[in-house]
Amino acid sequence: MNEIKGFFDEYAKFVDDVTSEIGNFSRMDNAVAGLAGEAGEIGDLWKKLKFHNKELSEENRQKLVDELSDVCWYAMQAAIALDVDMDEVIRHNVEKLRARHPHGFSPEYMKFKKD
Repeated sequence: MNEIKGFFDEYAKFVDDVTSEIGNFSRMDNAVAGLAGEAGEIGDLWKKLKFHNKELSEENRQKLVDELSDVCWYAMQAAIALDVDMDEVIRHNVEKLRARHPHGFSPEYMKFKKD
């Protein structure tokens, strides 16, 4: 567990070190706008793959990874602005989802079936 925390602490330091000196409100403002933009880029590429008959080639897979890495960047910016460790954010997410889905995933819980 300490290795994971160390990894996130090192990443947070890297993100903070290469970010202009800004206050937490501005950092959070940038993080929110960035997360929305990067999520939109992932969504747009996925739309093209699914509905425009593009292939999930290695190049398109790498584009998705690139955008996902940008999501991580902005998520870390938000964590820094909120003064919360990213490993704490992830632990919170796991706890929240375990409480919501105590028996794990089961197809009978799905409201809609995939095509």
